Amino acid sequence: MRLSSMIAEKRLPALLAIMLACIFANASPASAASVDILKIKDVKVGMRGIGKTVVQGRKIETFEVEVLGILSNNKVNENLLINGNSILVKVSGDVIRRAGGIAAGMSGSPVYVDGKLMGGISSGWIMTDHTVGLVTPIEEMLEIWTYPELASLSDAATPKRWFLNSPIKLGERVVNAVWEIACNQPDSLLQPAADELVFRQAAAEVYVDGISGRAAKILETKMSRSNLKFAQKSELKNNSSPDQKVEPANYEPGSSIGIQLARGDINLTTLGTLTHRSEHRILALAHPFMKKGRVAFLMTGAFIHHSFSSVEMPFKIGAPSEMLGIITQDREKGISGEIGRFPEMVPVQIDVLDKDLQITRSINYQIVKDPSVFGMVLESTLVQALEGVIDRAGAGTALLGISLDCANLSGEQYSFRRENMFYSRADIVQSLISEVGSLIEMVTESEIEEVMPTRLLLKIEIERRRRTLTIEKVEIKNAQVAGGGVLDVEVTLRPFREGKFVRKVKIPIPQDIGKENLVLTVFGLNTRADEAEVTDTRDARSSREARGDETQIVDFDSVIRTWANSPKNSDLLFQLAIEGDELKKIKLNGKELEIQPTNLVVTGRVDTTLTLSEE
Repeated sequence: MRLSSMIAEKRLPALLAIMLACIFANASPASAASVDILKIKDVKVGMRGIGKTVVQGRKIETFEVEVLGILSNNKVNENLLINGNSILVKVSGDVIRRAGGIAAGMSGSPVYVDGKLMGGISSGWIMTDHTVGLVTPIEEMLEIWTYPELASLSDAATPKRWFLNSPIKLGERVVNAVWEIACNQPDSLLQPAADELVFRQAAAEVYVDGISGRAAKILETKMSRSNLKFAQKSELKNNSSPDQKVEPANYEPGSSIGIQLARGDINLTTLGTLTHRSEHRILALAHPFMKKGRVAFLMTGAFIHHSFSSVEMPFKIGAPSEMLGIITQDREKGISGEIGRFPEMVPVQIDVLDKDLQITRSINYQIVKDPSVFGMVLESTLVQALEGVIDRAGAGTALLGISLDCANLSGEQYSFRRENMFYSRADIVQSLISEVGSLIEMVTESEIEEVMPTRLLLKIEIERRRRTLTIEKVEIKNAQVAGGGVLDVEVTLRPFREGKFVRKVKIPIPQDIGKENLVLTVFGLNTRADEAEVTDTRDARSSREARGDETQIVDFDSVIRTWANSPKNSDLLFQLAIEGDELKKIKLNGKELEIQPTNLVVTGRVDTTLTLSEE
């Protein structure tokens, strides 16, 4: 398998960017005009207004809003970094009835009182009255536009506790405080007092298209660690879909938008609502998405298929539509972004050939430049690509080719290529995802400098047949060898269920070695033939350890080239050490190892002791 072919570069269309620039230069949409702000100090209990959202298609509709109370959290000894205010509201009207209440996907829906923007819907009351929720004040959301490009300061998964300025009565219950939790956190996480309510943020469900089965379970587990809730795309009977594109200039407060982490054959999108727009800048969600601070996520339009009622919390089902721009900030009070400027995304291509079935498949998608998102999505899509072709689990042999391009913050480019062979009698798919995952972790978690992949191509040939080569015996044919001489070594090898054969190898002895007792070790990276799971070891790390390389790594290029040139699972490895001090390796031609390539996965290990002569 050759890796000389490169991934065709997938850039966002330059024409689209030019068209958008023209739109913004010539249009002055009503949504971009300045809007009066209702400051939190002027919000009073009993005020009534309207909210705007989409519950079907793209049409913005209004619902009624009544202010029930003002909440604050300014206690310095509790959730120190979570402060400010929130507004308790009750919503009503035909839109709310059809949506089933405050629904996931409604986050950011703008609320107006007497024409002034008060804020955006952020949370709903779970497992009970879905017409009661929280609003994040717009004056606090506007602060996001002034944030420096720094990392987030606190954990999005930390529950927030809001205190009412004065108690209110909901039904038969007197309420003094409200807990607000992330969308994926169970209400059982808290034990609220009798006068406290638990609300859940009304978004951050990520709708997934193109991933199913085991791959979906892997992604769901990883997403839960990032404060995201996995939501498989529903196949709706009415086949409703966007009838036409909406011009970016026409997106206004109340419009549905998508925050997209991956786009192409694999789509990962969360839905939200645009709260406020000033020319090309937008605010949305009214609470964090992943709370990652400065980000570069793709912003899209969204088409809402339907809004579903639910005992726990209503939710919208929708799909991303046209690309709008970039999400640049993901903060406590919401997200911000720019329409018309697009993020750089990483093209990924995974080609799989099942040699038994003679079936091939290629998955192509783009993923945002975020280390945690990249690893999370790549593992699940690799499983999807593999299992979608081989349609089975268990043992197998695979040839993996990796073509990786990456760059650091200053724009310096790195390109690397590597092939390696794997066998596992337990789970060949897991062996491959472990190898790819360790590589991506090595790149994105580099301690030397910040580096991100810019392009990744994986080519995989896989078969059920066990293609291993076991080391059975090692013989030194000329034991009387002095320093500066050459060892004549014969290694007996047996391919799985085939006849054995002998490979003859000459091992040079350094000139400066005296009369020493030495240990010659002949081995493969997979030391035991009956433990196929050992192929799950991290290739980069195990290869370096096998080589005993203690070279000081001074730059990222050295790190990745060390990986690219390290021994492979199909290499027959020879190593000399002083008997009794096996950690003291003897250089062979200036290297820790003598490497003899094969075309099978080498298993086994044989140690042979020899004594050098004086002459």
